[in-house]
Amino acid sequence: MDKVSFLQEKSTFHMKYPDQSDLAFYRWYTEQHPEEAIGWYHLGREREARGELDQAIAAMKQALHAKPGPYFHEAREAYQELIRKRKSRGRGAIKRRLLASLLFLYGLLAFSPGPLTEPAQVEKASGPISPPAFTDRPHVEVVAVPANLSPSQLQSQLRSYVESRRPSLAQPYTVIAVPEFAGGPLFTPLLFYQPKNVLGVLRYQPDTRTVISQTWFERPGPYEQDPRLQAARAALAEEQQITEQILTLRNALYRYYQRKGSLPDSLSQLAGAYPGNYLPQIPVPPKGLSLSAYVYNPGAFRPETAWASLREVMPLPGYPEPLIPLAPLQIHLSEATHTLRLMSGPHLVRSYPVGIGKNGSTPEGYFTILQKINHPRGHDNIYGTRGMVFQNSGYAIHGTNHPESIGSSVSLGCIRMLNAAVEELYSFVSLGTEVVLSDAPMPSIAWSNPAAFLLKARPQEETPQVVYQWLH
Repeated sequence: MDKVSFLQEKSTFHMKYPDQSDLAFYRWYTEQHPEEAIGWYHLGREREARGELDQAIAAMKQALHAKPGPYFHEAREAYQELIRKRKSRGRGAIKRRLLASLLFLYGLLAFSPGPLTEPAQVEKASGPISPPAFTDRPHVEVVAVPANLSPSQLQSQLRSYVESRRPSLAQPYTVIAVPEFAGGPLFTPLLFYQPKNVLGVLRYQPDTRTVISQTWFERPGPYEQDPRLQAARAALAEEQQITEQILTLRNALYRYYQRKGSLPDSLSQLAGAYPGNYLPQIPVPPKGLSLSAYVYNPGAFRPETAWASLREVMPLPGYPEPLIPLAPLQIHLSEATHTLRLMSGPHLVRSYPVGIGKNGSTPEGYFTILQKINHPRGHDNIYGTRGMVFQNSGYAIHGTNHPESIGSSVSLGCIRMLNAAVEELYSFVSLGTEVVLSDAPMPSIAWSNPAAFLLKARPQEETPQVVYQWLH
């Protein structure tokens, strides 16, 4: 919708509902047109004017998931501006709390009330959810369980978990129970977690609500020789590989749509030459699926529910869709902990240690992947094997020829990764993938990445004529 049509909608709304505020119109408009950035942008500005900073940021973030159109680029700039404002406000709050603490110590009898904040209210776009695809592969879930439970308590709680989580499934499935770990959620499917140490494995038939088999161990361990666990691990590895491939394709299609306004005619268009190389290769299904290529149904795409409709455009073959839906990939960096995480909504896909800029030189805010380069040229192979530019002024995520610098603040602003890690990240993310950089610490998560996900980069993704001058 263009700006004139938007203003006409607003005028019509106020004529029909003269007692309603601009905020009411913006909220109504985003409910009716969740795919239009213009509505989310104005909702964000209205929230900002009312001093509702968290709600303003949430609205601007929704605008960045909308289709390209009026105010799409303005929303990106506004989002970064609001992130900086929240950061500045947070520093001011810290100073005020510090002063209050000093006054408390000085006065002894004085009191200092703790800060009271309301939880952020996230503006959400609603849309229909597609039904799950037909499933016929051996489905496996990994869940973390409390370490202080007795064997009988553990079996009882896991039984309650399987009875409530997948009532719609008809075929048996397996649950691998791993001991709880720092920062990990309990009794929640860990889609992209490698279960190195295990407490038990259970096979469940949802049709009859019966436990087919279960094996429990006295203490956590790898138990690599246990036949049931061997079979469960092999099935999990294949399911993770297929889910990662479909997630990567959906993300690339979504980012292509955001940039072009339509889906490609064929998946091969995602694997173009630089600078149109959304992906290095189109993932090939594993042999167990008996597919020569993944099914691609661009005719099923619905712009009004762009991401949700990709479940029909790019169905997940052989497995149920995750209970907690997949979301577009995002890169999150915590400068305070030198940790980069690849996220799909609430799902942690990968976690990597990184090197960042010294003296706060790595920027903060919201960015997107602008260029992807295979073997970027620089003196002494300083950029490693892959590079992904996220700001045109010289900032990139790249490999390194100094692996000992990972985990330190030594660069001029770029984000360094081990070459094996950056090659995997390069395989996952497409052009247009969001990059969120913050100096706020992330909760520590003792994550275990699964088998490497690699798509072989091509010579067409190289730029041998260019010598890069990134802020390494």
